[in-house]
Amino acid sequence: MSRWVMRAGSLLLLATLAGPVAAASGTASGRSGGTTAKTPTRGASQVLLPRGRPLPDTVLALVGHGRTVSFDAFRRGWSQVAPPARPDSLTPQSARQFLDLLIDKELLAERAVEETWEWTSIESLGIQSLRDRTMMRTALDSALVDAARERAARGEPPLTTEMLGVAARESTVAHLGVTYDESVLGRLARGFAGIPQPTSKSPIWSQLRMMGTMPEIEPSDSVRVVAWSGVGTYKVADVLTAWRKLNPLQRPRVETVEQTRDVVKNGLYERVLRRSAEIHHLERHPRVVDAVAHQAEYLAVQHYVAREVYTGMPTDSLTLRRYYDRDPAVWGIPTRLQITRLVLPSRQEAMRMAVQLRDPAAAETLVARALRSGVDYNAEISALGDSVLFRQAMRSGTGTVLGPDTVSTGWQVVRVNAVRPPQGRSFSEVRDLVERAWGDEEGERRLQALLDTLRKHSRVVVNEPALARLTKAVSPAASGKGS
Repeated sequence: MSRWVMRAGSLLLLATLAGPVAAASGTASGRSGGTTAKTPTRGASQVLLPRGRPLPDTVLALVGHGRTVSFDAFRRGWSQVAPPARPDSLTPQSARQFLDLLIDKELLAERAVEETWEWTSIESLGIQSLRDRTMMRTALDSALVDAARERAARGEPPLTTEMLGVAARESTVAHLGVTYDESVLGRLARGFAGIPQPTSKSPIWSQLRMMGTMPEIEPSDSVRVVAWSGVGTYKVADVLTAWRKLNPLQRPRVETVEQTRDVVKNGLYERVLRRSAEIHHLERHPRVVDAVAHQAEYLAVQHYVAREVYTGMPTDSLTLRRYYDRDPAVWGIPTRLQITRLVLPSRQEAMRMAVQLRDPAAAETLVARALRSGVDYNAEISALGDSVLFRQAMRSGTGTVLGPDTVSTGWQVVRVNAVRPPQGRSFSEVRDLVERAWGDEEGERRLQALLDTLRKHSRVVVNEPALARLTKAVSPAASGKGS
């Protein structure tokens, strides 16, 4: 098989794709959940397999004791995995390579779920959180279906999903007999309004920090009731707990009393949905069970690969030194160019700057003044970082000025100041880099050896006619063309 992808990383990436590829048999392991059995869908057109077992044309491969890779699973996986974890375009060869990757994933999963794994506390919490989120999402979807049906029965026009959700919330809360403490609601609104509002000009880390800020509330207010309802009291602490659970990137901007009242309504509506989920035992719903099973299987594969591939992998100094000595030049610092680079808004300004940079004294003064203002126009480039500019600069030589050249942010002018020759580095200087590279290479080799062993002891049947039709059925957009 070609080495167009790092096997360990890609297989674990594929395991995170939305929805299991297919699990026709097997039980999951681990304290916190298990996989469920599924039967492959049978179609009208079938391929006869050895022993008389038919394989539908919707299935690309049968793996092991009944696990399958379906046509839809292939398309979903292809669209969700970006290069270089998959080839750039879908051809008969790349389709077979990607199918092999999906088959290998199923082989690992089938073997991994045969054992019982001890989840870490973080993994257990993750599974519990996933179960709860999926259960609540299922309860909400059911409520929205009911709300849409009721609107249709009354002859009312359909709504968007978002507006339907608001209507369902308002209708539900209206039946709860809610009474608000307006003074507490007002103080809570002022706390929300006090959260700093990021701007597009702020650095991304600053925006994230501001969006993650919690409203400032007096400690004595946290125990106060902001609303009484048919599903119990709702305290300020409940509001803050629900707000903290929201993804900062998805938190709405809340500044007024009415917007804060909507936040409280959301909390009460969620409480109603949660009670409905408990009454109807939605933790047993196939959607919830499948989501938990998929996550449990993913964790099982991680544990299995960690044990079979990485446990016991030698990382002692002698091993790493032998790896380093195979080609010490690989670990050196390559030839670099020290340059002065400026990007200006117009070609005319860039041309004037090019004239100034051709004067060594003027260029040095420009850089010095910029440094005093906290701006550094100097940079180092190598063939690895900017191959086009590096080649141009090496051809032109030191002291020359390149440009103006158009770039995405304006017009670029570059002065080539100096060539820094390659520099070797000792083993001690790059030991961490050597260890990471060794781990990647040896991990890939060990994983491939494990997969080869699993294939020898497992049954894999590829539906060749269906695979041949695959490249014609997948659209150019899904195949990655033009991306």
